Amino acid sequence: MQWILRFVILGLMLVSASLGQAQGDLIDRSYAGSSKQENPQAARKEIQEKGAQVVSEELIQELIGEARFTKNKSAIQKKIINNSARYIPFVKPSSLNKENDEFKMSIAMKISLRDLRQLLQEMALLNENEAIPVVLPIISWVDRVEGRSYRWWQPLDKSTPPFLMKQSRVLEDSLRGAFQKNDFYILKPVESGLAAGIPRQFQNDRITGEDAQFFAQYFNAPILLEGQITLHKERGNRYRIEMRMSAMQVSNGRAIADVARRFETESGSFEGVVDRKLREVLEGAANDLAVQIREVWQRGSLGTSMVRVTIEGRHTLPVIESLKEKFRSITQIKNVRERIVTAESITFEVDTSIPARDLLPYLQKIEIGGQKLAKSSAKDEELVLSWAR
Repeated sequence: MQWILRFVILGLMLVSASLGQAQGDLIDRSYAGSSKQENPQAARKEIQEKGAQVVSEELIQELIGEARFTKNKSAIQKKIINNSARYIPFVKPSSLNKENDEFKMSIAMKISLRDLRQLLQEMALLNENEAIPVVLPIISWVDRVEGRSYRWWQPLDKSTPPFLMKQSRVLEDSLRGAFQKNDFYILKPVESGLAAGIPRQFQNDRITGEDAQFFAQYFNAPILLEGQITLHKERGNRYRIEMRMSAMQVSNGRAIADVARRFETESGSFEGVVDRKLREVLEGAANDLAVQIREVWQRGSLGTSMVRVTIEGRHTLPVIESLKEKFRSITQIKNVRERIVTAESITFEVDTSIPARDLLPYLQKIEIGGQKLAKSSAKDEELVLSWAR
């Protein structure tokens, strides 16, 4: 009987977690309005429609900003607010009361932020930039078979290996095709000769820190695709290709996508079998990267910063799920991930469009079981809070 009881309890916990996840994007909003319609049914309908209008406008402005909302107000009204039932699944009106010559009523609503964000994303309104985001690849090639290397941002000379330049062009073509399909524009530095004019102090083997900032500003590319492709000799005239590429959001130095691959060629001449294998595998790796970046973009996380939020104290599963639900109800938080759970605390990573210091007041409004969160410490990218009655 004990094992049956444990099984039932575990099942209930899993169902609870599933329901919490399913409703984690629902937030509560209310509206109190009036109508001068003489017919009660018409008055009720008018107040409900006005409530959906007002609440929708407030949330959309929080999500995309007042300037972008004003610029696209007509399209937002037609494509989103007129279809508010897609993101307002629950509406609970109060009783309709008549005072003097008008009816009054309040409405409690639950709004799905996930569905509202999806509608905004379909209109390309969640992107930080109006234009298609630009990506600059800074991929180095290292040939350990013949002791050569190639980096497009370094000066060309007689020792520049034509084979590695050729493979870099093949990579550019694969990246361009994959990223275009996912609504990004990737530069082709080898084909376009972008190396001309790069100052000597930025012609380093690795592009990091201030170098990355320079490249992003110089080429107007908020995303850098950094990495290395290395060629090794294996037995029997076979060769190994090791590939590592990661996309970095330069504004905050945050990695938003990465791929790592290892391939072995068939037996044959070095340049012939390597060229053949790269043409087989580069498209798949490029697609993987592009899809990862697009997922970040669709969540509205591109252009956001990651903040670690630690809540001190022991937490049960229902409380953890409630915390995530409360986090998701904050419109400035685009995504939340549970990272570290210990007996003393739980740590989340949140993607937010505002700095940690501006996020803190929103977190301090969270209340669960009669307790509110209070600040223990605050840094630029980390907040520590504890429960206070």
